[in-house]
Amino acid sequence: MKNQKRAIVLGITATMLMPVCFNGGTAEAAAADTDVAAMQAEINDLTARLTDLENSLAAAKEKQEAAKSEKKAEKEAPTIKWSGSTKSGYMYDETKTGKIKAEAKILARTVVDKTYDVGIGLKFKSTSSEPNDGKYSSETNKVKLEQAYVGRSFGPVYVKAGTQTVTLGEGLWLSKSSVNQFTANYKMTPRDTLYAGYGRDSQDYLVNDTNKDFNPPARTRLLKFAQYQHDFSKDAYAGLYVGAQQPERYFGIYGSTPIVGKFGITAEYVRNTNKDKPAQVYNITKNNPKGSKIKYGYDYSGAHKDTQGYVISLNYGNAKKKGTWDIVGQYLNVDQNLFMDDSYTDWDDYITADGFKGFGLIMDYATSDHSKLSLLRYWAHTNPDGANVDEDGNSLEKSPHYSTYLKFTTKF
Repeated sequence: MKNQKRAIVLGITATMLMPVCFNGGTAEAAAADTDVAAMQAEINDLTARLTDLENSLAAAKEKQEAAKSEKKAEKEAPTIKWSGSTKSGYMYDETKTGKIKAEAKILARTVVDKTYDVGIGLKFKSTSSEPNDGKYSSETNKVKLEQAYVGRSFGPVYVKAGTQTVTLGEGLWLSKSSVNQFTANYKMTPRDTLYAGYGRDSQDYLVNDTNKDFNPPARTRLLKFAQYQHDFSKDAYAGLYVGAQQPERYFGIYGSTPIVGKFGITAEYVRNTNKDKPAQVYNITKNNPKGSKIKYGYDYSGAHKDTQGYVISLNYGNAKKKGTWDIVGQYLNVDQNLFMDDSYTDWDDYITADGFKGFGLIMDYATSDHSKLSLLRYWAHTNPDGANVDEDGNSLEKSPHYSTYLKFTTKF
């Protein structure tokens, strides 16, 4: 650009000086000098304009480069994606007690250096019970770290470490958040997946002081599993899994498939192959000679045999889009002592260590694309084994379970 400017200036100067070189008269020379001065002024003005143009072009180029750099930085900067859900409802059970339940979950996810997936999620839960049979009303409020993990893909294998949500099959044995695990998901083929995990099971909502005699903390237990699933189509799949939640050992199979039209069926079977079910362990101290339960072991034990359970669901419709609905009929048959801790099953509102046997009816209506109104009703009873007794030698008597649960859920 500078060489071009010099060439322009020299050309204009030579053009203006040519009349001077060929005019010999004094008057003509004086007039020429005046013209030269005028031309020189124009040249100076033109030079200034060219300089301004150069500066403007340089500034525009610099601004363009800065905009590109800013856009690239914005594109490469981690983007936080928010998601969550809410649930509120009213449950009424066989004890003629009503419970108002509310729950909110929030999860923030991002990608660091185009390599690592990072997520952190919290769960807020509140339950209020109505007064019944002379008892006062009660309320519990809990805050829990549901997820805090780092994940990364290695080709077809995705690994994740930290606090996370783990679900096997349809969730009859295991469907739990806040589980401290190292997991790996291997996409063997477009239709075949292997999922494995190793770590500890969930902590209490609030960690208790280990020195407290009357409120000792729950023990965490070794939790490990491996699951294989084959997808026959978008809506049909089957799988099996093995796992252990110390000291229990589990084997399960599950599957789901459409039948005809909008009808479909889903089922899961799980077996606990540990015959030596431990009795409840108590923390006994001088200040608390009777001891406090530490949530390890069973209140009723002694049968020394495998325990099993299964669930079969027949469904019609699919409540996903606004205005759609579905209805699900379920049958559950779960032995006493299938689970040491009943908070890991997806049916934790109903199934306990006492067993569960009966029918359920679920109706859902999608009030929008991201919200749903549901009514759940169960007719069942506990499923005790006479060979299991408590510390006083008494077996558990069969007792009824009836519950109705109306809830409204949203996802965002």
